[in-house]
Amino acid sequence: IWADFIISEMPMPPKQLCTDDFEGPEANNTNLVVKGLLAVEAMAGLFDYAGNKTAASYYRGKIPGFLAFWLEHALASDGSHYKREYNLDDTSFSLKYNLLYQLIMNATVFPSKVLSTELNYYSTKQAQKYGIPLNDRASFQLTEYQGGLIGMAYNSSEIRAQLIDQLYKFADETPSRDPFGDRYDTKTGAQLGFHSFIARATIGEIFSLLLISADKSDTYQMRRP
Repeated sequence: IWADFIISEMPMPPKQLCTDDFEGPEANNTNLVVKGLLAVEAMAGLFDYAGNKTAASYYRGKIPGFLAFWLEHALASDGSHYKREYNLDDTSFSLKYNLLYQLIMNATVFPSKVLSTELNYYSTKQAQKYGIPLNDRASFQLTEYQGGLIGMAYNSSEIRAQLIDQLYKFADETPSRDPFGDRYDTKTGAQLGFHSFIARATIGEIFSLLLISADKSDTYQMRRP
């Protein structure tokens, strides 16, 4: 079971590639841990759905210890945000875009304060004209991640409006003649990288808000028998 491999890598995943593979491998990637813990919760949810409460309890029981480590070691010393890697200083940050899946699943792995802390930090400390940079290593963003943040801000109209406005400005003002590029500079709006980063299916994440209902009534937990 893939969840067993994920557990074996927690809470300090070794140096490896992640979704942001164009930035190269890194160890102790805190956003990757978010993804892993939510995947383990999803595995527990599948066992719940299948009526196997013993297996569900086993996988869900692995989460609290890893989560406690993450909450302690990922947090910046001033409490303003969660760092890109455990061992980096407080100037490091990364978009915890994987938190979106907690909302889609209606899970409760990470405290709500984690989401609000991250969104407030992005919107007040890292915001650029055309979006929020992916992390502290560069000023670029991916359109789908900006769209994912919009979904994450489902209960904050002010932050949500800011994120939507940034994305609209990029699409409207970019100097690049590409069809809705999805890797761009948040300061200049220019499309970056190869022309393969244009009109990709991943851009569908800009509709992430539609996956999160106000009462969460249509999420996977509510569909369990």
